[in-house]
Amino acid sequence: MEYPPPKIVVPDGESQPIATKFGLTYDIPADWRNVSGGVAGWTTGGESVVYGAIGDYGYKYCPESDGSTLALSGMTGRIGTTIDDAALSAARDAEVVFGNSDAAPPTLQYSQPYYFKIQGEPAVRYTVRAENIHRQEDCDPHQATFDVVATTGFATAPVAVFMIELHQGLPDALNHSIADAMISTIRRSDFDSGG
Repeated sequence: MEYPPPKIVVPDGESQPIATKFGLTYDIPADWRNVSGGVAGWTTGGESVVYGAIGDYGYKYCPESDGSTLALSGMTGRIGTTIDDAALSAARDAEVVFGNSDAAPPTLQYSQPYYFKIQGEPAVRYTVRAENIHRQEDCDPHQATFDVVATTGFATAPVAVFMIELHQGLPDALNHSIADAMISTIRRSDFDSGG
């Protein structure tokens, strides 16, 4: 599957499924922005991290910061790795996500791996808590969480990695429980039923 599946349209007020090109679908809340065909990325110190199948919340909440969001979700694929290694590597990408080449690195706390199943398939989750994030604007976050889940991919790549980034300590910031809720919706895509 070379391109992302088409956006799934649902009535206003309903959770929005985002089908990915990795054969998995996840839901974002009704009040999030569905950018299923879009990508988001970060670059620090010559390293880059990119996710597709994007959902975001609080887009442009910080007018001084281009493309600012209070929360962001997405999915990517990995080839030539295990689920365990993909999850740990994705968690370590927090150094790029929250880093700034012109400032001291943030303080990052990594959880232990959490092993569970997604529809019978193995999955590994890490939660990274970031503090002392360099702020370029007053409305930028000083702290955040970054959750990643690696599991079996069913198209394009043998391993799929889901992420949800939540900025903390800001007005309208979301509780970390939204990460649990969204991760619980990850499932194998069923294109016959629209998600």
